[in-house]
Amino acid sequence: MRRKIILLLVCVMMLLQLTACYDMHEITDLAFVQMVGVDMGVSDKWRLTLKFTPMREEKAGRDTERERGGATKASTGAQTVTVDAPSFYGGISLLNTNIPQRINFSHTVLLVISEELARSGLIGEYIAPLIRFREMRRTIDVAVVSGTAQAFIESTEELLGKSPARAVEDLKFESENTGFFPRINLNDFYNAIKSTYHQPVVMLGGVYNPSNFKQEGEKYRDKLNVAGRYHAGEVPRKGGSLIEFLGSALFDGDKMVGKLDGHETRMMLLAKGDFKRGVFTIQDPKRPELAVPIDLRLARKPQVRVSFKDGIPFITLKLKTEGDIVAIESRINYEDPKMTPILEKAVEQHLKTSLDDVIKKCQFLNCDVFGFGQSAVRHFLTIEEWEAYNWKGHFKEATVNTEIEFKVRRTGGLLKSSEVVSSKGKE
Repeated sequence: MRRKIILLLVCVMMLLQLTACYDMHEITDLAFVQMVGVDMGVSDKWRLTLKFTPMREEKAGRDTERERGGATKASTGAQTVTVDAPSFYGGISLLNTNIPQRINFSHTVLLVISEELARSGLIGEYIAPLIRFREMRRTIDVAVVSGTAQAFIESTEELLGKSPARAVEDLKFESENTGFFPRINLNDFYNAIKSTYHQPVVMLGGVYNPSNFKQEGEKYRDKLNVAGRYHAGEVPRKGGSLIEFLGSALFDGDKMVGKLDGHETRMMLLAKGDFKRGVFTIQDPKRPELAVPIDLRLARKPQVRVSFKDGIPFITLKLKTEGDIVAIESRINYEDPKMTPILEKAVEQHLKTSLDDVIKKCQFLNCDVFGFGQSAVRHFLTIEEWEAYNWKGHFKEATVNTEIEFKVRRTGGLLKSSEVVSSKGKE
């Protein structure tokens, strides 16, 4: 009897090894979507734009054909298609009637939403089906773009030998090196829409506008500008990619209510504790017309304390930062321990002024994108009490005090700057 049971188990295991792959698909049968764009439709409610890479077979050359016996090779070619449809799934069904490969979303890296749609308050209707869609990963990044999502996706191209999807993917990682835009994935965006603790914020994208770059004209001689005071699509540059990410879009629920430029986004990320590193251009304390670039980073996570008095919240935010001196244009010896505190004080004042301005702006828009509500909720015993208090309605009334500390850690490749003599005399 024991032998029969063992023989039966062996037969069952052998049968499992012989099962066929009835649901398999060859790679040449799939069109992998790289980016998804959503606009307000004209012929129908939604306008869906897809950038995808269909895998197709091409005959090899004669020499290669002799070597491989007439084998075929797979190649890629990025294409963009747009369709108006009543829903996301309706659009996919319509596109499947004219695309010979099956559309697949397992490798999608970016969801693009037009600013018009974001400001309409209808984006929640579109996000919910995407969250339920099995092929759509919740880790894909979300961006709001000025203009249309269709134009943005059509402008993505190969850059520096990389495919459009790889170029966009690498461009998004520059958020960690600059802090000029946040990286928010679909899962975090969806949860923030429903949250009672904070409001959503996503990165801002735009299409390159060559008219922003002035080739000729009077040379700039005004006050030193703060780096990053632009939104995506406004940078005065020539050449490079046709798209850019800079700044962030602010939401109240599922409705976009405002924007932060690149510098304001940095301050917002510092307050949230999500800032990795970035070069801040500080005015020289002794010679304001010159700059002292500082490679700045957080020394530790921000400390947030929230208290209440007569129902009004009082918030204290403490930031400890550190950084390295990248350059000193004036050649003033700020490396000297007696001079370093002067530079540190200037950095602290620059950060505090910028941070206070951003907080006031977000309070005016009634958008707690800093996550202060996550500290405030600890003062409530139940969810019902918290929801009845309505943090979103009280955030604009809050008094926010900021304290910033900065320390110079490294001075770059110089231990001492040599003072320069100018027409104004020795500094």
